[in-house]
Amino acid sequence: MANIIKEFDKKEAILNATLELISKHGFHSSPMSEVAKQANVAAGTIYHYFKSKDELICALYVSLKERTTNQLLKNDDASKNYKDRIRAFYLQNFHYFTKNPKEFYFLEQFSNSPFLQQIPKTDLTKLEQPIYDFLRKAVFTQAVRDIPPKIMISFVMGSVGSLIKLQLSGEFQLTSSDLELAFFTCWDGIKKQ
Repeated sequence: MANIIKEFDKKEAILNATLELISKHGFHSSPMSEVAKQANVAAGTIYHYFKSKDELICALYVSLKERTTNQLLKNDDASKNYKDRIRAFYLQNFHYFTKNPKEFYFLEQFSNSPFLQQIPKTDLTKLEQPIYDFLRKAVFTQAVRDIPPKIMISFVMGSVGSLIKLQLSGEFQLTSSDLELAFFTCWDGIKKQ
């Protein structure tokens, strides 16, 4: 059992070191030797878990995507109406990523890079499935307009993503009133008329 925990810790240390280095230096200026040094493991240890740097970067994306999706939906209360549920999801998204900017920037950078094409479409769909299901149920209950899930996700996540960037830039500090205004503007675009 202790060996399993140590193995998990090493893998997590490698992923965390990769996130740290990529957030400072980008994908291409974060060599495996530096990842090993930052993770406090031997360079060969990384290759025990990941065949290549590309595989490591893709594994980090999958890990972060799973973790953030769970975080964004963890407080979902199915007993509430969809307006309140989507509002909670929207605000949770904003608060989580403004507290975890390295994760936000990594996911943004990865999603706009050729690395995304290295992950099979079926795996990407599986990663996004919980959010799709959440929004599809809102459509099914007729709380929101019948918008294709990809468009709805883009609309909602694009809205909150822009706010996260604005907050993280330091250019504008959003108040809770600003966040409410932003959510209700987004909600007006998707709610069933």
